[in-house]
Amino acid sequence: MNRVTKECRSNSKLPGLVDLFLFRPLVTVPLGAKLLKVTPKAVDLMLAQLGGARLRELTGRTQYRAWGII
Repeated sequence: MNRVTKECRSNSKLPGLVDLFLFRPLVTVPLGAKLLKVTPKAVDLMLAQLGGARLRELTGRTQYRAWGII
């Protein structure tokens, strides 16, 4: 995940999302949006950027999804 965040801009919220995953076992899109002060769509796009960085969708649902590090 650090490799992905090194390539982002200095005002990006992506490093904050990575820190959020390191401090909490489960992260939902609304929780990430609230803590990072961005829109839920922005959190979805950041999750797509982190795609192959060991993040897994844990609930198996399309609504009320929760993400975590495995």
